[in-house]
Amino acid sequence: MSRSTTLQLIAAAITIAVLAVLHQGLDWFFHLMSVDYALGVMTGAVVVLLVWFYEDRKDRLSRAVGDIPSAEQQRARHSIDL
Repeated sequence: MSRSTTLQLIAAAITIAVLAVLHQGLDWFFHLMSVDYALGVMTGAVVVLLVWFYEDRKDRLSRAVGDIPSAEQQRARHSIDL
């Protein structure tokens, strides 16, 4: 067996072990929570991810179009020029 194959097998075994521990830990954690708390956490996570996705997409589109840089970027460029 080559060195890269051995390293890939070790990495796969470590990944499986980490996922198994994570699964057991999250299962224990969610059984301790109430349903309202779990729904609040999931709702908050979804809202944060949606806002993050929206802002990232807006930023990528403005860079693709060659839009005017934001004031924060302009401020950083001016301070670098000084």
